[in-house]
Amino acid sequence: MNIALTYNEMRSTSEAHAEFDTPATIASLGAALHRLGHTVQPIEVSRPIDEVVVELRALAPELVLNLAEGDRGRFREAFFPALFEQLGLPCTGSSASVLALCLDKALAKRVVAAAGVAVARDVLVLAKSCCTGLELPVIVKPNFEGSSKGIQVVATRDGIPAAIGRVLARYPEGALVEEYVEGCDVAVGWVAGLGLLAPVRYAYERTAAYPVFDRSAKQLGVSRIELPELSPALAHAVRDAAARSFAALGVTGYGRADFRITPAGRVIFLEMNPLPTLAEPDNELYAAAALVGTSVDQLLAAILHNHWRPPTHPA
Repeated sequence: MNIALTYNEMRSTSEAHAEFDTPATIASLGAALHRLGHTVQPIEVSRPIDEVVVELRALAPELVLNLAEGDRGRFREAFFPALFEQLGLPCTGSSASVLALCLDKALAKRVVAAAGVAVARDVLVLAKSCCTGLELPVIVKPNFEGSSKGIQVVATRDGIPAAIGRVLARYPEGALVEEYVEGCDVAVGWVAGLGLLAPVRYAYERTAAYPVFDRSAKQLGVSRIELPELSPALAHAVRDAAARSFAALGVTGYGRADFRITPAGRVIFLEMNPLPTLAEPDNELYAAAALVGTSVDQLLAAILHNHWRPPTHPA
């Protein structure tokens, strides 16, 4: 199969490039796809869109393996899947509408809560606010970002407006203020054809008064992925919450749901990532698949096989 591998290249260690892919990741994925018998053309999309469209039309791929995160706006992750749909190109992962929904953390939490999954109380703000209705401490973070960009833990009421101001200065689309949940961080992956993967735990140094899995732990290599020790009842609760979350948000192809498990055993939904990294080696999907004997190549084959197709319009 002739595959276009679309991505944004990580050209710096700045926060703006936190979710982009390194040349090593693209080379590794290209090698894996070649092993599976496919022809692969990497297409870096951080350039004028008309150039990207011309290259895609010339290549005429049978499938787009999309890793592109986009670089601006609240619909940045949705832009390229929407473009592929307009060009009539089948694409891996979820549709543009699902990607836009999941990038809106506040809205995604409300959809998941309506499906019976517990979420932390929050307030979406567009200007400085004290958010007096929430219990301290709180987490303040951009509402339309991932990779723990701009996340802050605030323990005093007086500190909330300043924290919101710092977020809005860099991410004016909106700040999400939510009650801090004590517990351990657990992720559940899902791949169509393979089903829910085993829950994995993020282990990282927890020296702060209110530890969070922030960007330093996530991006700078000070964390590890391991199998959590869960009772049968708790393991069932985590899988049930994950299944409900994936279904409610309409995720297709593959994705990763993040939760916190409290000391009392409550499973709290944090966020959904319908476009999780496929980088090696520190990858939640690969680690979870390996627990049941599924290799990286087998997981990628499942992602390719269960890709999303644009609707067929009458001529």
